[in-house]
Amino acid sequence: MMPRSGASRTVVEQPRNPRGVEAQLWLAVMDFHGDLFVRLNQALGKEFGLTLAKFDVLAQLYRFRQGLTQVLLSRHLKVTGGNVTGLVRRLAADKLITRETSPEDRRAVVVRATPKGIALYCAARQRHDALLEQWFEQISKEDLRDALASLSSVSSRLGPDRMESKI
Repeated sequence: MMPRSGASRTVVEQPRNPRGVEAQLWLAVMDFHGDLFVRLNQALGKEFGLTLAKFDVLAQLYRFRQGLTQVLLSRHLKVTGGNVTGLVRRLAADKLITRETSPEDRRAVVVRATPKGIALYCAARQRHDALLEQWFEQISKEDLRDALASLSSVSSRLGPDRMESKI
């Protein structure tokens, strides 16, 4: 549709991407993480009845067979204690973990994977790893190693002292 005679239209051209490369990298990482998270969460939920959050708890408890307090578990998972409490409650109800009062500190609760939890985790991990291999099969191992090295390099340069805001 043409503007009426005498009417003017001002077109303001937006820059293609006004954000800095830092923000672009962050958004790309978040998009990538989000896509994989959704796909893995759906697959593990459908095949094993596990959310990725439950899978991650079982992974930590598989790694630390002697058990972990909920405080240490939340640190390993990098989530809040409230999130861990809910996950632990649901996993215990499913008989995938046990909860016991710590003999050293009666205020602390130690959680451990049950044999059922370990078996479920091992089966889910096989599927998890197979899915990742399938999804990344079009990318050479060399390219994957290069991407991992680049992310590791960037991450190591953003240590805790660099992450404090100076604004």
